[in-house]
Amino acid sequence: MMARQAKDGSEKFSTGRRVLGWLAVVGLSLLTLGGAALTLGAFANLNPGAPLWLRTLGSVEALQAGALGVGDLPGFWRAVGLSVITSVLAGLIAFARPR
Repeated sequence: MMARQAKDGSEKFSTGRRVLGWLAVVGLSLLTLGGAALTLGAFANLNPGAPLWLRTLGSVEALQAGALGVGDLPGFWRAVGLSVITSVLAGLIAFARPR
């Protein structure tokens, strides 16, 4: 029979770290979904024939950009920047996922 190893509290640390990892995944997922919606709205704002609900997302993005001080950038470059930021957030989800 195998001898039982002494519990040194590492399981508790591992469980807490795993919970924090999943909380990070959930938080980053929500940020990524929000960023994706704003990116879609920013690109839709460039097209006057886009549906109203997409242009509404673009208006929300323009308000956020103005609040952050980047509202003077052209819409295309704001949309490209948002897509890069959203891609980085999506990559961080894979990195933060507990193993």
